Amino acid sequence: MNLIAFLSFTILIITILTLVFGVIAYFLYKAREQKKSTKEISYQDMTKKLGSKYIFLTDTVSLKSQDEES
Repeated sequence: MNLIAFLSFTILIITILTLVFGVIAYFLYKAREQKKSTKEISYQDMTKKLGSKYIFLTDTVSLKSQDEES
């Protein structure tokens, strides 16, 4: 019986550590995503910029902001 208690305690500790590492990884991921400076652009803005009705994967578009262009 002592072996079963030891194994169940070991599985419990491993499960808790996995959850803790998962939460830490989640917050580190969110912090990294906030550091990225990506400009969000809507579909309508993109079609206006391209001057067409649809967006194709072959279109090359510069996503510079208005401040960088002038």
